[in-house]
Amino acid sequence: MANYFLHFNGSNEPSYPFWGEGFMGKQALDHEYFLREIGFRQIDAFFYRWPEEPKDSLNARMDGILGGLKINDCLLIQWPLPDMGERWLQKLIKKTHEFGAKLIFLINGLTSWSDGLILPGKRNQGEIQKALRNPKVQLEMLFLHQADAVITSSLQMVEQLKKELALTGQQLSPCTTYLGPDGYRTRYFQNRRDLNKGIDFINSLPGAPFFSQLPEDLHFNVYGDQSQNHLLSQRQNITLLPWSDPEAMPQLLKGTYGLVWASQQYPNVAGVCSEYEEYQTSVTLALHLAANEPVIVWSQSAIADFVRKNGLGLVIDSLEQLAQQVATITDSDYNDMINNVERISPLIREGFYLKRAMLNVIAMLYDRTSD
Repeated sequence: MANYFLHFNGSNEPSYPFWGEGFMGKQALDHEYFLREIGFRQIDAFFYRWPEEPKDSLNARMDGILGGLKINDCLLIQWPLPDMGERWLQKLIKKTHEFGAKLIFLINGLTSWSDGLILPGKRNQGEIQKALRNPKVQLEMLFLHQADAVITSSLQMVEQLKKELALTGQQLSPCTTYLGPDGYRTRYFQNRRDLNKGIDFINSLPGAPFFSQLPEDLHFNVYGDQSQNHLLSQRQNITLLPWSDPEAMPQLLKGTYGLVWASQQYPNVAGVCSEYEEYQTSVTLALHLAANEPVIVWSQSAIADFVRKNGLGLVIDSLEQLAQQVATITDSDYNDMINNVERISPLIREGFYLKRAMLNVIAMLYDRTSD
């Protein structure tokens, strides 16, 4: 048995797909690195868009990409992948199975969910049927159930995905597991953190409207928006800093905590992004932990239980609680937090949780004693 991951390239220049889109490129690149460390090998594919590609040409292309696969090999594909059309992806899945190999989807994110189309939700039947006609929903419904195994972000995502696929009579593979926290590969070498250095937040201010109502007695370092024309740039408790390359970001964080928060209002959590946080674990959480920084998270987020049980920071119901919770932390309390973070952070930097999920799902596929 040999294990592979599919690597996409869209340029003849040294680059990595999606690198300029937030943390998408960094996340996928780190996953590839972690997979290599447990014996996975790379299969290359150049992404292109040719909906009318002749059948013989497409078959020959797939034979060239997948020709090395054998019975009981594993091929991992990170989802979402570059848009090369449903026909291309269906052929890839079919060919993988024709070679007798197992296909694994590693779900880095679900585009329809991030757009607010988490089904069924509180929608009536008519609204559900309308949402099911959305192209992004259709793509996920069409392909995710065809994988032999699936790795998602969280247990909450597993359960929700089962409900969603059931709307069209499909089933998620029984060989399904989840990561928990993601990995973030970096070599971190900064000094131990201290209290009263402010709260780091990685996002642009237009994407975080709650900032206009946060208490002015808390200091925030906002990475991703240095516009001096922004109204909040006049507030003394907010330091605006530019967006930096994801590889450099862990070394630049200088706060006491990292705020991992997505909401369209203050103080309670609301909006499309916040609903998504109930299922998707944020890459920025892994970034903060990789930088030995305790975190502040929403109590209903997918990662809240992990943070709470490991003592990695503050878990709050709303931003109304933020100032009070921060004020109650003593030097001793914070020292304990840092000790806990430094216990977990090597696992984050080394991709332990992805490696564990990957080995678990391989056991589900091949080892009947794991049933």
